[in-house]
Amino acid sequence: MHRPHITLRETPAGGTAPLLLRPWTHEDAAALVRHHRDPQLRVWLATHLDTAEQARAWVDAQHRGWAAGTRAAFAVVEDLPALQAPVGHVALTATEPSAGSEPGAQPSATPAAPVRAGYWTAPEARGRRIASRALVLAAGWAAGPDSPFGGRTLELVHAVGNEGSCRTALAGGFALSGTLPASPARPRAQHLHTAAGQRPAREA
Repeated sequence: MHRPHITLRETPAGGTAPLLLRPWTHEDAAALVRHHRDPQLRVWLATHLDTAEQARAWVDAQHRGWAAGTRAAFAVVEDLPALQAPVGHVALTATEPSAGSEPGAQPSATPAAPVRAGYWTAPEARGRRIASRALVLAAGWAAGPDSPFGGRTLELVHAVGNEGSCRTALAGGFALSGTLPASPARPRAQHLHTAAGQRPAREA
């Protein structure tokens, strides 16, 4: 069974505060509500957290994803004593369960479905490559032996026109690989990005 509480720490470089990726907690509810008030963020998010109750319920859903091995959602924190509030979010979600990703499972001849990455950054943290750094860190862990997603293709989608997300994907090593047309379930056309090879990340 996969550990439900993985924490990842970025290796410090160039005097920049390293990033810490940790699971979301109920204590983060106020920060989630505050960040979800940002108009620029709300334009692109499918889920809006307007109350602490909604935020706590969302956190509970992330924990269920961890326990099931189908979703790994991280709060992104700058790892300094005075900077412990989340400044972003990065998540990896299995597009469908894969028994082959479980430790000890027998390999399957059918390729496993891709794992999709998603992310956002708080307004005060934008312009400092926090989202792309968090994406690299999470993708590196996903490719490693302790992840439920090992051996699966990593991809991400974002709405065409979301230039900030496109720049983050490219900076995080996810090359643009196509465009998905709009559909009833997806009202905007989407850019599809696919990850190049990633080094396994170091757990904290």
